[in-house]
Amino acid sequence: MPNRRAIFSSYIIPKESIDLEEGVTKWTIDGAINKTLGGKGIATLTGSQWGEAWSSFQHPEQYWEDCGNNWEDMGEAYNGVLTISGVTSLNVDTDVASVAVVFLYIKNLGVESDEGLKVSLDNGSNYKIYIPPQGSVHLRGDGSTLQMSRVKVNKVDQNTTIEFIIAK
Repeated sequence: MPNRRAIFSSYIIPKESIDLEEGVTKWTIDGAINKTLGGKGIATLTGSQWGEAWSSFQHPEQYWEDCGNNWEDMGEAYNGVLTISGVTSLNVDTDVASVAVVFLYIKNLGVESDEGLKVSLDNGSNYKIYIPPQGSVHLRGDGSTLQMSRVKVNKVDQNTTIEFIIAK
């Protein structure tokens, strides 16, 4: 099995606007903070992930037996998008439901203001994380208590689409 890892980072530049006399707005680093913020890390993943189903980038017809008799006519590339129209578990394999999450990434691909996404880390009963349209979140799991069966997503108002990685 190959070794896998998720390399992730955040880079935040707090800015404030300054209106110049010429009617031009200049953006500078906020003087109260006076520095950039962020961090980076590496999550070492288990080499024996369950196939490729740990990511939304798994094509539904990635195996020859799923392509039918006309596999040569498959000209589309899979875009790695999962549609969310109600409560959806990101655990795609029930055999690993009790395995701890090491890394989680979710990006809301919705563009309209009513295509928000809510995320639960406790089996769908309490949605504590809100991801606005075009927003994303990444979490490094603790390796013990955040189980795969507990990560659920749900639309706020309208259906939306996501990209995700959930890894053990």
